[in-house]
Amino acid sequence: MKSDGSDFSRKSAGGWIGFLIGPAFILLAGWFLQGPELAEIPEIKSVVVRPEMLDTTPRRDILGDPPIIEIDGFERTCMDCHKIFPARDDAPASLLQHQHVKLFHGINDRCRNCHDVKDRDRLLLTNGESIPYSDVVRLCARCHGPTYRDWERGMHGRTNGFWEAGLGERRRLGCTECHDPHDPRVPAMDPMMPLPSPNTLRMSLPSADPHIELEETDPLRRALRISDERLERREAEKKSGEFDDEVEF
Repeated sequence: MKSDGSDFSRKSAGGWIGFLIGPAFILLAGWFLQGPELAEIPEIKSVVVRPEMLDTTPRRDILGDPPIIEIDGFERTCMDCHKIFPARDDAPASLLQHQHVKLFHGINDRCRNCHDVKDRDRLLLTNGESIPYSDVVRLCARCHGPTYRDWERGMHGRTNGFWEAGLGERRRLGCTECHDPHDPRVPAMDPMMPLPSPNTLRMSLPSADPHIELEETDPLRRALRISDERLERREAEKKSGEFDDEVEF
């Protein structure tokens, strides 16, 4: 008899719980509708990526290895002329040839700072090692060590090809494919416009004003600010004695 009574009590309690689930969900839905202010989810327009933003053409055309230039209609290597005209070691002077070259590269104020005097078709490292033009990155790395390390890791410069190596070739552009080696700062390195980033609720929306506060554009930050303000009001009411423990926040 005791067992039958226990079973009946459990069945009765289960029935009451099942009966209360429906009204509980209705009350919960009403709380969501009439409850605290929720952050508004913004509507974001689709970003149009222009084809020129995906151009993979190097910013500069390099001369090749060995470098070849056109003089009076004839293609010449450096040594075609420099084996006749020896290099000078005096102060920089006006050039009869290469007048397009404007040398503005820090303390490197002479051709021989980078070019091999004995073989102008090659470059020269600070340790005296002669290297081909195709290895120019090693020469740049001698003075620009931190930038070179960033380049190795993909943080500086540009990579063409595929992110997934198995899909195809991947190639890091060399220094002189973006920088003018004689004047590396301008105009070749004017800033490039980055591709638009994705916009999610965890990221701030794009704004024309770089000084705009993130809270004004990020719905999650705005929701956190609203929650913080409520907690501050609650603490202030506690201190003033006006706080009601039955009030839900």
